[in-house]
Amino acid sequence: MNPQIDADTTLSVPGHPLTFEQVRIENTAHCGYKCFFCPRESLTRPLGFMPLSDFELVLERVGTHAGRVDLHGFGEPLLDAQLPAKVAVLKERWAEAIPTIYSTLGCAIPASRLSALVGAGLAHIEVSFYGADERSYELAHGVDRFELAKKNLELLVRARARMGSKLRIVVRRFPEHEHIKQPGASEEVVRAHYEWMMSLGVEFIRERPLHNYGSGRAYNRAGTLDACSVIWGLRYRILQVTWDLHVIPCCFDFDASVPLGNLREQSLQDIFCSEEYRKFYLAHASNELSNYPVCVRCERCREP
Repeated sequence: MNPQIDADTTLSVPGHPLTFEQVRIENTAHCGYKCFFCPRESLTRPLGFMPLSDFELVLERVGTHAGRVDLHGFGEPLLDAQLPAKVAVLKERWAEAIPTIYSTLGCAIPASRLSALVGAGLAHIEVSFYGADERSYELAHGVDRFELAKKNLELLVRARARMGSKLRIVVRRFPEHEHIKQPGASEEVVRAHYEWMMSLGVEFIRERPLHNYGSGRAYNRAGTLDACSVIWGLRYRILQVTWDLHVIPCCFDFDASVPLGNLREQSLQDIFCSEEYRKFYLAHASNELSNYPVCVRCERCREP
């Protein structure tokens, strides 16, 4: 279904089933990287870490969930010292959950934190490793933490083997784009780098195409036709919660500029029956997005 309706503020919206294919909980918005494709320079919202008590409240508000749970958002999850505890609580509350993080691994953290994550039941980690040597890594990520990321990847692989874990470790290659390419390293250096990673027994996948991060970048032409799946398809079935418990409609809303409600004060039913959600839904269904700048320049997701 791809709804298209005339703008009419008297219209109601379909009731949300309040069941989700994925739950995404931002444990922190802090990050020490300056990746050129990431609009962190435009971030105005507060930065912080989600307390364990708030994390438990989110799980309570959701109720039950089986499937992927992303414990990251617009930050580096490994900076959160309580991340292993959150993974453990998640597995205790939701036995069929698949705890997942995205990370650069470029954090000066104790090796024990990586081991604790594996032991707590982390099921899936995707590593943004955009560089094959110090120079190409810094050109992509804005900082030179190439050797640190390599060291932590090796530590993670060893912890997985030592504990007999089934943790899936996936290294993501530089995003695809017609014009924006991986800067820096020669083919020989790139080949040697991937041979080293293959020797560790990790998986590789091509990163998704570069996107605009809503209004954060302008790599691609903004979507102009058809309603975004945020009201009918894939992104409609994803619950997105910031570190301070705001429910936002999409991960590309990097500055949490469209807070639909807050789980500290409201239930999911309250949020998805709210006037804020009704206005957001109708704006997308009628293609009248002027009140949502983050959506105006977005490519729009059309995944069913």
